[in-house]
Parts: sequence; structure tokens; C-alpha cells
Amino acid sequence: MNVGDILWFYATSPVAGIIGIGIVKDKYIDKVNLVWPEEWKKKEVIWPLRFRIQVLKVLPQSKWKTHKIKIDDFKLVWQIGFQLLKDVYATELFNRAKIMFGLVEEKDIYSGATITQPQLIYEEKPALLTLEEGKLITTHRDLQNQIAEIGKLQFYYTEVEYPIELSSEKRSLDVVWKREIDGVPTFAFEIELSGMVEKAIDRLKFAFKKWNSRPRIIIPEKFVKKVYNIVSISEKDFSNIIKIYTPSQIAELWKKKHELKTLEKSLEMY
Repeated sequence: MNVGDILWFYATSPVAGIIGIGIVKDKYIDKVNLVWPEEWKKKEVIWPLRFRIQVLKVLPQSKWKTHKIKIDDFKLVWQIGFQLLKDVYATELFNRAKIMFGLVEEKDIYSGATITQPQLIYEEKPALLTLEEGKLITTHRDLQNQIAEIGKLQFYYTEVEYPIELSSEKRSLDVVWKREIDGVPTFAFEIELSGMVEKAIDRLKFAFKKWNSRPRIIIPEKFVKKVYNIVSISEKDFSNIIKIYTPSQIAELWKKKHELKTLEKSLEMY
């Protein structure tokens, strides 16, 4: 197993199937830190060969039973912890993963959100919106994917359309960044291109009060003053922490993040 190898996560319990994709981040030797129960029992390192994984795509646990990828026909020996897939199996597994993880090309495993909601994959994209004359044409979904990918490049677990309960109604935050897969949102993002910012701010307030999430709103330049006016009469703690960005700032940050990652890879410093 080498740095850069793609790993498919097979869960044996509570389901039997593929539930995620990752990449080998690095390999190292650690003769100091105890990890396994046997090591803690003996108070010494028994298995010093270690590696780190970056999670690229994973189904939320609530979707494991209904959306896991079955590979029973691959006839693998499950008693073996790590197995090298034959090329034909790897190709077939990627084809099966397209629906579950929203993949079109192999490079798509690196883009978008970490935590994948299968039902979002084939939703129609909104019509193109001109956000800043002559500068940027994008969609709500484009911005969601860019924000999710920026977070993933910063090693957060990112999720699009994160469900919340607000005023007894089922709502969702456009994007969240989490430090743990099953953790609460560290950052909460709302994208509002139409100017109806009141409800977006309400959702951000909910996340801030419930989890102390850092609220972030993305709006066209022409609505910035409106947001400031609404935020100025909010609770001081919330008004001090919320940040406002334009779509062009998000697009620029996404571009710079990719340029930096490309440079890091070329220098083998990532």
C-alpha cells in the first residue's frame, strides 16, 4: 500500500457493503504511541507500521443500509483486512459508486463534499444566474460544491444540505464543515442569490445557538448592505461572528486552493 493509493471502505457491521472512499495520506513508523488493545495491555508498541487516511467520500451512517454498494459477486476473502482489487473489479466498483457518490469521472472523488447525500446527485441544477456583471456566472449548486471542496482541502469533513429542525419544519444548511464525521458543524454556510436573506440568517442563527457554529453567508454584492442592516439588530454575539462573502470571493478562494494543492503535489509537500 503506497501513499496516494485509493481505498474503498467496506463495513461489515451494521451493514455489509462499501460505504466510503479514501486515499492513503502517508505512511510512517511509530514506536512510541500505543494504539491497539494488545499494545495497551502490554504497555509497548507491537505494530509500529502506521498510515493515515484522508476520507474523500462517505455515506452518512443513516444511509448505509439503503445505499451501501454491494460487492458480494467479487468473491473476496473477508478474513483478509486489506485486499488489492483486480482492475476489472476496480472499474466495476467505480461504476457502481457513480450513483452513491455522485461521480462522473475518477477525478470527482477529490471534489465536492466529503459526506455524500445520494438523493442530491440527480437533482436539476438551477438556471444560471449572473451574480456580478461581467465577472461571474455560476449556480447555487456550484457554490455549494466549491465551499464543500474548500473545506475538504482544509481537512474538514464537509456536507451539503445538512438537515436541521427549525420552527418544527425540516430545513437544511447549504454547507457545513465538521471536525468529525459524526460531529456537529464547526462552520455553517448559507448561500442566498435572490436577496431573500432573512431565512438564511435564521438558519445560521439556529446553528450558532445550537452548536456554536461559525456563521457564514454568501450573497451578491448588491445585497451586502441589506444583510448588515439585519445583522446589526441581532444579538451581539451573533453579529460579531457572522462573516459575509460574495460568490466571486468564494470562486477565487476555490481557485487559489487548487493552485496551492497543485504546487504542493509538484513539490511532494502535502
